[in-house]
Amino acid sequence: MDFVAIDFETATSEWTSICSMGICVVEDNKIKEVKELLVRPTPFKFNDYNIAIHGITPEMVYNKPTFDEYWEDIKPYLENRLVVAHNASFDIGALRKTLEMFNIELPAFDFLCTVKLSQKAYPEFPSHKLNNLGESLGIDFSHHTACDDAYACAMVLLHILRDFDINSLQELEEHFEIGIGRMYPGYVEPCRKNRAKKVAKNCN
Repeated sequence: MDFVAIDFETATSEWTSICSMGICVVEDNKIKEVKELLVRPTPFKFNDYNIAIHGITPEMVYNKPTFDEYWEDIKPYLENRLVVAHNASFDIGALRKTLEMFNIELPAFDFLCTVKLSQKAYPEFPSHKLNNLGESLGIDFSHHTACDDAYACAMVLLHILRDFDINSLQELEEHFEIGIGRMYPGYVEPCRKNRAKKVAKNCN
């Protein structure tokens, strides 16, 4: 399968305060690229709690581009691809709110949440937080470093694809009965742990 795993770190509790983005590109079930973008948040504010989590300080991003300045480089990684995130409601929400803040049209792509997916694939695991999943699956990474978290997220999905002999998004959707999320201009349809059941309509 081909997909792109992403992760955002924020400077404050605001979704639009992105200060780092991790990207991990997977092609034919092989990791092809891992990168991190340090971002100057808008507005330029940090709180100590977030700094303690990810270690990114104002000095590290003061001279970095803002998210809108990065967008033309970021967009090709996402547009018309399968995007994967661990706790996608946060990462997709941060992306959406930030693009809306800059009056940038939302891109079109499908997305999955590896929290929801791993809960269905490995219900026996004591925790499905990314650091705990890493321990359970033998994934070595530095938690709350955006590029490492994107890498770990990609590895979680690769483990699931291998362990359940799944080769396509359709097989993944059918095997786990999950609802695929979709973003497109003007709207976001969230991914769901359990896809909506189709109800037969009586046409009489």
